[in-house]
Amino acid sequence: MLPKIVNRVNFPNSSRILWGAPLLLSLCIIPFGWAGLLAPIIWVSLTALEMSYGWKRAVLFITCIILMLVSGFNIIPGSERIQILDPYSDSSGNLVYASFSTGKAVIAIALLAFMLGQKQTLRRIDLAYLCLAIIIPVTVGLALYGPSIKLSLTIVIAALINLLIVSISEEGFFRWILQRGLEETLASWRWVSVPIVTAIFVSLHIGWLAEPASIILLSLASFCYSILWYLRRNFWLCVLAHWGVNVLHMMILPYPLPG
Repeated sequence: MLPKIVNRVNFPNSSRILWGAPLLLSLCIIPFGWAGLLAPIIWVSLTALEMSYGWKRAVLFITCIILMLVSGFNIIPGSERIQILDPYSDSSGNLVYASFSTGKAVIAIALLAFMLGQKQTLRRIDLAYLCLAIIIPVTVGLALYGPSIKLSLTIVIAALINLLIVSISEEGFFRWILQRGLEETLASWRWVSVPIVTAIFVSLHIGWLAEPASIILLSLASFCYSILWYLRRNFWLCVLAHWGVNVLHMMILPYPLPG
C-alpha cells in the first residue's frame, strides 16, 4: 500500500517553538558568519509553508527554493568551504575532500531543526525500497566504471559530512520543497514531477556536457531518489538512500566520476 498523500503536515502551535527555534538558529552566525542568518529565515519559511494555503503556499514554496539556492551556492558574502582534513588522493586519480559548504551546512541545520518536529518515521517495508534505491545505481556504476576500492580517515569523515550536511540539505531542497511543490501544482499529474526533478538534479550537479556515462549514472541515482519520494513520501528515507549511494560511490567507485 502506498502512503497517503498529505500535502500539509501538522506543526505544533506553540509560541515557545515559534520564537525559540529561530533565536537558537540565529546563533549560526557565530561559526558561519552572515550566511548563518539564513538558518532562522529558512526555518521560518518552512514553518510558514506548513501553515499556509492557496497562493500564499505557492509563494512560500518559491521563497524556500530561492533561500536554499542562495545559501547552497554560497552567494552570501563571507560564505566558504570549511576543510576538516587534508584530501584523500591515490594513483588511480581518486580525490575525496573532507570539507563542506557553509551554505549547505546552514540549510541542513535549519532543515534538521524543522524536520525533527514532523512525523516522518520509517516502516519495515521502507527497507526494501531503500535497498533498491541504493543497489541499482551502485551496480550500474560498477558495470560502467569497475571497482575502485579505498578507505581512509578522510573518507570516513567525508561520509559523516555527506550524511549530516550534503544529503539532508539536498534532499530537503529537491524532495521536501521542489518535488513536493511540483506535485501539489500538478495534482493528478504529479508523476511528471519525477522526470522534472531528476533533470534539475543532474543539471545542478554536473550539467549536460559531462561524459555520457556520468550523466547516465547520475540520472539513474537521481531518478531513484525521485521515485522513492513519489512512492513513499518520506524525507528520511530519501536522505538515507542519497547518503548510501554517495558513501558507496566514495568507497568502491572512482571518485569523482570521470568527465
